[in-house]
Amino acid sequence: MRSKILQIVLIIFFAIDLFLVFNNQTELRFFTKPILLPILILIYFSQVKSEKIQLDKLFLAGLVLSFFGDLFLLFKWGFLPGLGSFLLAHVFYIISFRKKTQNSIWKFWPIILGLFATTLLVFLFPYLKEMKIPVAIYAVVISVMMYTALKTQNRNLIIGALLFLISDTLLSVYLFLQPLIILNLLVMMTYLSAQWFLVRGMLSFKIN
Repeated sequence: MRSKILQIVLIIFFAIDLFLVFNNQTELRFFTKPILLPILILIYFSQVKSEKIQLDKLFLAGLVLSFFGDLFLLFKWGFLPGLGSFLLAHVFYIISFRKKTQNSIWKFWPIILGLFATTLLVFLFPYLKEMKIPVAIYAVVISVMMYTALKTQNRNLIIGALLFLISDTLLSVYLFLQPLIILNLLVMMTYLSAQWFLVRGMLSFKIN
């Protein structure tokens, strides 16, 4: 019951946040965007307790770092701290997923993800200026996160990682090329959906 209530609260705050994005009311998003991840963390906690699932502290650390990333990105000066927070979050996600790795997967996945990261960077490089190195490091890390999610063979984790990849790609286009409202809306929709699927994926690993 507690988890269901929290999910309803999450949907309400998310809908309000999307409304503020659509109306370009950035200053009011300080009351909506930073609360999304804490609610999701509470959902994770409530499900862990009710379904007797082992708490993954590294995954939890990734969610907390994502919260700080959300918060930093609300400020004009917050791109690098936000990028750093999400980069560390992905590192913790990678470690968590590696502990749940199943059998080997299609051997060409690393090549495909490498090509994706390279193509994105080549496309963005003329616009990145002094952000070239931080963004390049981030692109590599999130590609590794996608690969480790694939190796778990967990559908929810794979969907979550893929949505994260899409969200961050759209965010890059929004920040460095075209700051369109529709892009910002898509960023938020894919981002929160990504975190939601990652939480669902981690909750699917029962204690033996």
